[in-house]
Amino acid sequence: MKKFLLLLIIPFLLFSCSKKDEKTSAEISYVKAMKLLKSKNYSEAASDFEKIDDDFPFSKWALKGQTMAVYARYKDEDYVKLLTVVDDFLRLNSSSEYVPYMLYMKGLSYYNQIPNIERAQDNTQQASFAFRELVARFSNSDYASDAKEKLIFVDEHLAGARMSVGRYQIKNKNYIGAIGNFSEVIERYRQTKQVPEAYFRLIEIYRKVGLKTEAEKAQKQLIERFPENYWTKLAEKK
Repeated sequence: MKKFLLLLIIPFLLFSCSKKDEKTSAEISYVKAMKLLKSKNYSEAASDFEKIDDDFPFSKWALKGQTMAVYARYKDEDYVKLLTVVDDFLRLNSSSEYVPYMLYMKGLSYYNQIPNIERAQDNTQQASFAFRELVARFSNSDYASDAKEKLIFVDEHLAGARMSVGRYQIKNKNYIGAIGNFSEVIERYRQTKQVPEAYFRLIEIYRKVGLKTEAEKAQKQLIERFPENYWTKLAEKK
């Protein structure tokens, strides 16, 4: 009987020691990666943080390591690898407490790559998606307020890009395309500073193509919404 109990106890003790050693090793790896991060060796730090998940996938240090890997990639401006880590994390840990942080970092990485309004706005749009998801799902998180602030700029930028395309279309007499872009600014980006000019451009096009009723409607809306605006006064003069 004693021999039987001994056979049961020994594996348990070995298992306990193994789990303890694993925890210690994971923590040591995390501390080592933190030292690299503090010394601004961002690329190596990120790799070491990511390796914790490979070596100790079910430990608390694995999740912490992934969040710090994202931060290290951000400091290194390695947005491609950052987004890979974030997307993998969100797919596998959808209920984690770190999801708001990951969404914020995803939005921030796209935000930092926003091009000028003359170029394609894929990164701007992706920043908008990530920040809006963060605000919608975690409105009380520490990151939501900054995401809201950044969304103001994102919307202005997207509206500005639409306005730029619309102006180009006017020059090329693509009035249907221009109407579509200016209408989108009015409907989708209604809180931006681009809206008054969008109304003005619609009035301009409608008058040019002989759509008098539509021009009058657009001008009425412009006057009602922005009575003191520069574009309102300009429309009234014409």
